[in-house]
Amino acid sequence: MRLSQIPGMPPEMSAIPAAGDPSAMGALPGAPGAPAAPSFKPIYSPLDSLAKILADLDFKTYIENNFGTDPDELAHKIWVMYGGPEDELGKGKEGARLDSPSSSDITQQSQEKEDEYNRTRNSRWLRLPLGVSIDQITNTQAISMAVTGGFASVAAAAKKPPAQAKFLMNLVRAAEKADQNSNFLLADKIEKYVKCTLI
Repeated sequence: MRLSQIPGMPPEMSAIPAAGDPSAMGALPGAPGAPAAPSFKPIYSPLDSLAKILADLDFKTYIENNFGTDPDELAHKIWVMYGGPEDELGKGKEGARLDSPSSSDITQQSQEKEDEYNRTRNSRWLRLPLGVSIDQITNTQAISMAVTGGFASVAAAAKKPPAQAKFLMNLVRAAEKADQNSNFLLADKIEKYVKCTLI
């Protein structure tokens, strides 16, 4: 499933490709010929969809930094980060973001948004709509599917030249870890990619 097919997907998430779409992500950061990484743009509106939550997280960078982690484990971390209960049962922490500005002064609005964004770095659930918790927006299974698709996209984005040998070794390790964690689907996708690359 393409992340862009998730209901409520905002335009800023169209940059996140589907699994196996190497053209969408380009080369990995730092790889020869890699395009300049786009600057992350904070979302100041209430995070009322999974797509907005992933955009707020800077999903592409988060996936690259956690490549090879078990998708369910990573989905659980994201779930808890946005106020979901540890046991994944019951109601999560409620958000506090309002859609309407508290001031008509544009400069003051911008300052208030920036202050709120910085203030909620360690309490991201407050970025959800007022009175709404993450369990009313999504679930860990949907987050895990997005993580699996993100991992496959990162794997597919590798290019052939010099850094490829090291990258392929990291992919092999990631596939082994996925296999050990019984994530056979991800392990198979990575294995197929490595085989195709070596042919």
